[in-house]
Amino acid sequence: MTIGNLKLYDIFRKDLHLPDDKALEVVNALDDHYERRLSAKIEQLATKTELWAVKNELKQEIHTLATRMDLMATKEELSVVKNGLTLDIQKVKSELTTDIQKVKSELLGTIQDVKAELIKSVHHVAIAQFIAIVAALVGIIRYCFMR
Repeated sequence: MTIGNLKLYDIFRKDLHLPDDKALEVVNALDDHYERRLSAKIEQLATKTELWAVKNELKQEIHTLATRMDLMATKEELSVVKNGLTLDIQKVKSELTTDIQKVKSELLGTIQDVKAELIKSVHHVAIAQFIAIVAALVGIIRYCFMR
């Protein structure tokens, strides 16, 4: 018996006038009751192994979150990247527009040159046909007058 139990035993025996065996029975019953409650509370406590397991699990989760946060970009960083890409797109668009204008002007020049050559060729063919017709007429007229 502990000192606390002895005091309870004396209170039950002397102050409440219980017989020795009844006082002992009440003290033992109270002791059993509080011992069960204490055991229940102790069972709810975690062991060092369980605490270490939870600690390691939390460390792993913190490490995973920290890794994810390292991979994440801030809104400001995203804005800078977006602005950079927008400028690059505008630059490429401007260069393409300039290149398209150059190709267009070169094609128009080439088309004008081909058109001029075709007109010359048509004129040459027309002159050649005219000469052929005149020669044919001269030949017919000569044939008619020579007979």
